[in-house]
Amino acid sequence: MTLEDRKHQRTQLDYEDTEECFHVEVYDRRYVLNRIHDVSISGTGIQIPNEIEPGTPVKLVFRNAQRSVSVNGTTVWCDPIPLGLEPAPPEPAFRTGIQFDPKDRNCAVFFMTLRDFIANSEKKQT
Repeated sequence: MTLEDRKHQRTQLDYEDTEECFHVEVYDRRYVLNRIHDVSISGTGIQIPNEIEPGTPVKLVFRNAQRSVSVNGTTVWCDPIPLGLEPAPPEPAFRTGIQFDPKDRNCAVFFMTLRDFIANSEKKQT
């Protein structure tokens, strides 16, 4: 999938040391997400330490003290991040594209939660 194939505009999110928690569940494994490369109402790009085969069902989850929301999705692509890039990941990592399940009624709620989190994070940085 190329940038031109995307149906919706995407926004990047980096965060550390917050009370909020994003993670992705793949079968019986859970990966905490500290970097979300882009997000839209239809999907997101994430960075994780393990490869996920395209077509694999996943669940993305956001939790904080006030709410918990999740959305089901499918891995669309997964590529290794070459070591030595700036900023270089501290360990092997994979950029992974996730398409939200359009039948999942939480797509819009999950996107709005991420959008609110991004807006609040940007306010804290300025």
